Amino acid sequence: MANVLTWFITIEILGLIAFPLAFLLFSRLPDRGYTFAKPLALVLVAYPLWLLGLTQFIPNSRFTILAIVLALALVSIWLFRRHSREIIAFLRREWKTILVAEALFLGFFILWLGIISDIPAINHTEKPMDFGFMNAIIQSRFFPPEDPWLSGHPISYYYFGHFMMAGLAKLTAIPAAISYNLSVGLIPALLATAAFGLVYNLVRLSGGSRYAGLSFGLIAPALLILIGNLEGVLELVYAQGWGGAGFWQWVGIKDLGSVNPAGPTLFPEQPWWWWRATRVIDTLSNGQSLDFTITEFPFFSFILGDLHPHMLSLPFVVMFLGVGLNLFQSRERLGWYWVVRHPVESSAVALLAGSLAFINAWDFPIFIAILSLIVLTKIHGQSFHGQSFRGQRDFLFGSNPLLGAISMMLPITGLAVLLFLPFYWDLSSQAAGILPVTGPGTRPFLFLLVMGLFSVLSLSFLVQQLPGVRRPNPGDAHTIILVVLVVVAPALVWALTAFSLGLLTGASTLTWASISSRSVLVLPGIIVVILAAFSAMQRVRYGGNQTTSFPLLLMASAFYLMVGAELFFLLDFFGNRMNTVFKVYFQSWVLLSIVGAYGLFYGWSRWQPVSIGRRAIKFVWIGAVAALVIASLYYPVGAIVERTGITTPGYDFFDRTLDGLAFVAESNPDEYAAIAWLSNDAAFGKIVEAVGDDYSDYGRISSSTGFPTVLGWAGHELQWRGSRAAFEGRAEDVAIIYTSDDAARVIPLLKKYDVKYVYVGQRERRSYGRPGLTDFSRFMKTAFETDNVVIYTRQDAQ
Repeated sequence: MANVLTWFITIEILGLIAFPLAFLLFSRLPDRGYTFAKPLALVLVAYPLWLLGLTQFIPNSRFTILAIVLALALVSIWLFRRHSREIIAFLRREWKTILVAEALFLGFFILWLGIISDIPAINHTEKPMDFGFMNAIIQSRFFPPEDPWLSGHPISYYYFGHFMMAGLAKLTAIPAAISYNLSVGLIPALLATAAFGLVYNLVRLSGGSRYAGLSFGLIAPALLILIGNLEGVLELVYAQGWGGAGFWQWVGIKDLGSVNPAGPTLFPEQPWWWWRATRVIDTLSNGQSLDFTITEFPFFSFILGDLHPHMLSLPFVVMFLGVGLNLFQSRERLGWYWVVRHPVESSAVALLAGSLAFINAWDFPIFIAILSLIVLTKIHGQSFHGQSFRGQRDFLFGSNPLLGAISMMLPITGLAVLLFLPFYWDLSSQAAGILPVTGPGTRPFLFLLVMGLFSVLSLSFLVQQLPGVRRPNPGDAHTIILVVLVVVAPALVWALTAFSLGLLTGASTLTWASISSRSVLVLPGIIVVILAAFSAMQRVRYGGNQTTSFPLLLMASAFYLMVGAELFFLLDFFGNRMNTVFKVYFQSWVLLSIVGAYGLFYGWSRWQPVSIGRRAIKFVWIGAVAALVIASLYYPVGAIVERTGITTPGYDFFDRTLDGLAFVAESNPDEYAAIAWLSNDAAFGKIVEAVGDDYSDYGRISSSTGFPTVLGWAGHELQWRGSRAAFEGRAEDVAIIYTSDDAARVIPLLKKYDVKYVYVGQRERRSYGRPGLTDFSRFMKTAFETDNVVIYTRQDAQ
């Protein structure tokens, strides 16, 4: 409990310190950035810490972090004194909003800690990797941090999210194994508050009351975090024993319906059945995947508990959308000269944009593109209304919205890259280009399972707002042409590329027939994008409620991303569109949850007495949405029940912990003691431990301590670095270290990798043979020993 309170109070203090800065940065929003203050604080503390550590002069220490926090506090105090009247007036006016935001943050934090404390073990999927990064950063005296699974090399991955959580762990002095799970609980709390704030601001800027803003703002985190996709309905059907073999074969979700259930049950009895909801989009042939993809969504990410980049980035992505909304409200004309006139705000936008790449590289190009679209749309409206820079240098770009948007986004994007340039120096990648999708596409039925609720909400919003859009006239021709060209261009490029590839390879499947079928598949999405984007353009051009343009742009972006996943994929070692669908659907879920919450407000605000027929249609729509929401709630309830075992006989509600290594203490006390000794008592140094398979208990010592080992999970290193060059031969060298009786062979290898500690435990004996293990005591000192674990140290090591 003390650790939870310390963590909570720390993030609250950081949020309060950052609020005066948020107050000025988000000056055009009704909540003045209060709901974004906590994630903003994390960036503002972590970025200078990272820069200072890169100097190799100022160490990564608790004192350094406290000094940064103090400096930030002094700046905030100065800003508060300068703007005290405005801030106090805001607090008096918006105290109810602040209370709701804080209650929401606390509620989600407690909710997720309650779930996590039932399943705290850091022992599966990507948890050991994320834990290793966190520990490596905590242990690093300077930056970049050393790769815990490839000693002598810096981490080659986007790790800024881990960096921020490691900074909190160091600041609070809470052990890493507990801080890991506190971080997993913190992210949904930050996300819930940010999503609430974004929709609250949208509603208020659209003329809604504070009550409406609070009400529909609360819907946003529910849609974003608390629901699952509709695959859960099929799990219920399966658990009841309904549906024959033909039905499940038509459904086409791997392993669903392949085993007859023992009897009608409320939830499936298969362990980890909830995993299937993230593997929905696929095309099966004789049980084999032809189009294997990942369709993860936030609730799954949070209950799985991997502290992975796509999950860590969520509150920062929503905060960045808040930056876009704030820019969208600017009364000054956007463009190059806006950047010149607002250097501090422009730099802040660049900092937050650049941090997205460092947290999760997939987010950077996509959300820079979305921000560019927001800027372009705003300039389009300002140009029509004759707004200028009061005659100052407007002649540079005239009234061309496209040139104006480019002139603004180029310096911001360039600065975003420049601010994080050292990160790019150490980054390798397995990405090898972009290819057209030539295999099976997404079946509409499977798409609706994943995005059915959001499709209904967003399309309803799109249709409802159409009467408020001015019909196009000849003067709108250039707008129509621009929208259509931008939206259709990827499909045209895909068709040309696919057809050319078919001719080159002689694959008839890539000719006109497949191009035609693919065009039919993506046509509905293209129409949605065109209507949403054109509606946004018309609204900013002809006035009215221009704020409604913002969610329309988010909607257009989401469907554009999903259409794009049917046409192209990022080529990686997997050789398919698995990761592409994973990332863009995850991002689309975020965008459409915001659109859905705002769309509900939009429909509610325009509810008027109508004819009996139209009223009947509205009640049918309400019933359909309610049914979809209820159906979407089956998954999270069932997943929590299965994941925590709360309904199993003998379940003890009070038997819970946040210590992610408690399972090691129970199953292997000697190993736990060794990890504790290395983490708390031993001088930092490189280690060697057994090399084994990815997604196993190999690499646990380096992952749990941050002491870099010669080689950890080789498959992950291959993905991070794009080749085996950096670790070729290391596994063989480790085998020699553990099996050779020739000290003349072992000692040079220990020196080659600068190994300070040799770990000998159960995995080493299992992997290299108990009788044949090297007798390290002949040439090394025993530094730690229990019945089953011995740690040797090189006396001549640094």
